[in-house]
Amino acid sequence: MRLSKAALDKLLGLEVYITSTEGIGGEIKYSIEDFLVEEISEDGTICSITGESKVIEGSGDYTWFILVKRGLDTLSAIRKVARYFKISSKRFTAAGLKDSRAVTAQFVCVDGLSPEELLSFKDERGKVRILVAFRRPFKLMPGMLYGNRFNVIIRNIDLTVDEIEKRVDRILSEIEEKGGVPAYYGYQRFGTIRPITHVVGRHVVKRDFKKAILTLLTEIFPHESERAKEAREYLKNTMDFKGALELFPRTLHHERAILYYLAKHPDDFFGAFRTLPLTIRRLFIGAFQAYLFNRVLSERIKRELPLHKAVVGDIVAVLSRRDFSIRIKGIFRANSLNVDKLNEFIERGAAALVLNVFGYNTVLCEGIPGEIEREVLREEGISIKEFRIKHMPEISSRGTFRVAAFHPEDVKIHGIEKDEVFPQKHRLHLEFTLKKGLYATTFLRELMKPSDVYKAGF
Repeated sequence: MRLSKAALDKLLGLEVYITSTEGIGGEIKYSIEDFLVEEISEDGTICSITGESKVIEGSGDYTWFILVKRGLDTLSAIRKVARYFKISSKRFTAAGLKDSRAVTAQFVCVDGLSPEELLSFKDERGKVRILVAFRRPFKLMPGMLYGNRFNVIIRNIDLTVDEIEKRVDRILSEIEEKGGVPAYYGYQRFGTIRPITHVVGRHVVKRDFKKAILTLLTEIFPHESERAKEAREYLKNTMDFKGALELFPRTLHHERAILYYLAKHPDDFFGAFRTLPLTIRRLFIGAFQAYLFNRVLSERIKRELPLHKAVVGDIVAVLSRRDFSIRIKGIFRANSLNVDKLNEFIERGAAALVLNVFGYNTVLCEGIPGEIEREVLREEGISIKEFRIKHMPEISSRGTFRVAAFHPEDVKIHGIEKDEVFPQKHRLHLEFTLKKGLYATTFLRELMKPSDVYKAGF
């Protein structure tokens, strides 16, 4: 399947931009050093990528440490550390998962290893390092972070310095005027090489496990390896699971696990799906929820509903602050009597407009926001009750809420210079901070407005 940029955006629900200024174009992640991510803890501590390995004072049963990785996802990096110490990777926890195509620093926690033991870790390939290690009396849990600081270089910009400055300034001004960047789930939530995670999830929600499995195994995209394409094509034409197992690259672990099962149980697609790790099975459901959220948000923008204040029928989350962390204190539904007061809270930063991330417990909005939700669900042929998957309750989802928009914090332009990699072009060095759960690529998409998502590094 070959997708144009417009077709890919539509496939993922990313149908509109909030800004009208032409983007600067360019390319991110030309090298992993062009994309640096440093986690910020709940108390505002920044995990620095640079520094020496050292133990700092602390007490408690759990050892926390700063994990720096290059060109690996968080789970793979943790598995490397676990293998080195010959322990289960299940003993490690992280607050968030970081991009594999980047250099990242984040807190990780483990029990049963001392800080001194952890600092003895060595990775011969230099992809994983452990810096600071210390003890704490409590375990690090997913979500226990404020956000991330990004240092990004956008290369290969075919504009003058003046034009880059003008467009960036205008886009940032428009973002401020329009109430923020739409809080879309970004490209990496779905994949850009094979953007089908949400399609598989949709089939699972509809209980069509055969379609889910065959989509995962046989759908072909242009940027895959030739060997993967040939293997998928063979399976599509023959349905020979045992033969396909010999052809699928060993790097495609999940596909091979499914094929191994189907070679023995060729008609049991439900069982084949269950062979996948729980985190991966949930990932498919979450991706479909993300797609639906993106569609609702796109439609809201098309109808010119605001992202920075509520209209009748909307949902507003009142927030509580503790140190750097921000938590939802209560959910209110806007009506003609309270909408002005809720918007006062939003304006003061004490509340935020949120949208539904659909699940079986979701209460749909009223008014125009509710019309949009019902229209999207109707077009997709989905009922929120279908997110309760009785035969696989562990992947059922109650639903949640997500902010409609966000403001990148502490945005700094560190320089616009000649690009040493692409002669006659320029590069932009940008720094900014985002709260947890928000996608840097969503902000960068608004700045760049890429004509080819894959070539632009997304």
